[in-house]
Amino acid sequence: MYIELAKEIQKINGCLYVVGGAVRDFFIYNNPIEKNSNIDIEILGVSPAQIEKILNNFGRWKLVGSLYKVYLIENLEITLPRDGDGFNPALNIETSILNRDLTINSLYYNPLTEKTIDLYNGKSDLENKILQYIDRETFLEDPLRLFRTIELAGRLNFKLSEDLKVLISTNFHLIQKIPRERIMGELEKILLNHRKPSKTFRLLDEVGGVEILFPNLYRSKKTIQDKVFHPEGDVFTHTLMTLDILKTTERTADLMVALLFHDIGKNLTQDTNFKGHTRASREMFLDLIGKFTNNKKLISSASDLIFYHAAPLILMLNNKVNKITIRKLAVQVDIPKLLKVYKADVLGRGRLDNSQELDNIQKIRSIYLEIKDDLTPLVNGSHLLSWGYKSGKEFKKILNYLYKLQLEEKFTSIEEARDIIENEEKQ
Repeated sequence: MYIELAKEIQKINGCLYVVGGAVRDFFIYNNPIEKNSNIDIEILGVSPAQIEKILNNFGRWKLVGSLYKVYLIENLEITLPRDGDGFNPALNIETSILNRDLTINSLYYNPLTEKTIDLYNGKSDLENKILQYIDRETFLEDPLRLFRTIELAGRLNFKLSEDLKVLISTNFHLIQKIPRERIMGELEKILLNHRKPSKTFRLLDEVGGVEILFPNLYRSKKTIQDKVFHPEGDVFTHTLMTLDILKTTERTADLMVALLFHDIGKNLTQDTNFKGHTRASREMFLDLIGKFTNNKKLISSASDLIFYHAAPLILMLNNKVNKITIRKLAVQVDIPKLLKVYKADVLGRGRLDNSQELDNIQKIRSIYLEIKDDLTPLVNGSHLLSWGYKSGKEFKKILNYLYKLQLEEKFTSIEEARDIIENEEKQ
């Protein structure tokens, strides 16, 4: 579609360029631009009214953004050159390009001539795998670039130029002005898509970003663990190691967020040999997660995974891995997700022999597959009404009590449940 749009723009003496990631990925991976899921477009020499009139002929479009206005149509994100007063069609490439963040994102590809304008040696920086900013002032206009650049460096396995590293380090505090949804978006990219999120977090730490965004995690550098079970050393190192264990196809946002924060409570429980650290970790997580998201489903799932992440190990050490305990645990937390967190926790450390814990994962998984269909309560309110009980405060108490007995295999039918209740009333 962008080629047809470029032809229409040319008819009114404007010029359409493909910019940003689609061009960058073409030169890095030789990915065809047209197969990119999102294509950034910049159009010069055309007013907003002119571009809107043309877009009307291509289908439905919308204008979004508060800081920077963007036209969206199909998989295209279209911007016009801008200055301090907003859109300015009169700007040339030399001036407009100053709004780009990095040299590798400053390549302007003309799809009609198939030529690329490279004013800041972006191709050379792509070859040398280095990130450099174009203009200091415009780079800082959107503080999210401070975090986004770290994400990009980690994803591409590029280095930061010294000037860029200093710029980010001295200004990263500005990220706190950014809406949490935008910060969470970059965090999810790292956790879900980076082959080794730990490497990206190490870079983030180098520029002071971990201390600013994740102060509890930063403090865990000083929390040293038992060398027998954690020969890798401090909690920070262990946490980063856990982030690399799961394949990208296994990861979900709640899983990875849980891993990121699963041991931050060890900072507060170091004097008690980390007893109660799962509860402390969950409480700390709930106090700080609001800085990143208000997604209640994600927060609820991640907090449960944090609180119960040591449960499989505790059950194994106490020889209590059986149908009853797994059935009770499954009521509290998603077992398949918990086992992924447990696996990452087990493998995310320097200890070489993890065979016992890995066998425990298989045992719990097997038991869970056997009992997962037994978790629906056999007795409900309708049954209690038919037995002569009146709805009220006691209803929930009785149902919870019977469900507890069901999980403990004290009865397997509704008739047996009624007998239990009636016998207890006679006593």
